[in-house]
Amino acid sequence: MAHTPAQVFEIARTSRLVSVIRAATPEAALGAARAVINGGVKLVEITYSVPDAPSVMKQLVSESHPGVVVGAGTVLTRAEGEAAVAAGAEFLIAPNISDAVAGVARESGTFYCPGAYTTNEILHAMAMGAHLVKVYPVGVAGGPDYIKIIRDPLPRVPMLAAGGTHLDNIVPFYTVGCIACGIGGAMADPALALAGRFDEITQRARAFVERAASYTT
Repeated sequence: MAHTPAQVFEIARTSRLVSVIRAATPEAALGAARAVINGGVKLVEITYSVPDAPSVMKQLVSESHPGVVVGAGTVLTRAEGEAAVAAGAEFLIAPNISDAVAGVARESGTFYCPGAYTTNEILHAMAMGAHLVKVYPVGVAGGPDYIKIIRDPLPRVPMLAAGGTHLDNIVPFYTVGCIACGIGGAMADPALALAGRFDEITQRARAFVERAASYTT
């Protein structure tokens, strides 16, 4: 049964993690996605950098992993958004704000998380119907201190920290008000996936899940 945007938001708020899957082949992406799910991750983002990404999304959805929500990442065009929704994606994440992708999200009732960085971009994202704003690449540009500053004028904007996030900075991001962190190579390293070292990805995922769970408000 499909999740509403409000339900996806709640899973993001309570689990605090989105695993970003990038891989050189569909098979490696599937293996990496299953590995992070085995590690306890609830939100799995298959990016369009994965070859034939919609087929990976469709396969994961068909496997019916209990409590797991599969979505699409790096969604840059209307066609990509529509293909992702058709494949069963329940959220659309992007590094930018796109009128076309926002339109797909609105029309299909799909959770939308566009990328933004400045206060002007973040407010534009909210005006376009964002349910959550991906502040990107804040892990390498500004860090938690940046979030702390921009949350003063934007206290009610829900933010996802992404781009350079890793095991040692997720709790600092939560502390300054991010509801969740998007984790890429620090968890599902594409090189590990291509080498078939999925057990290591699962171990990394467990470490992130445990660290996220250690944070209490």
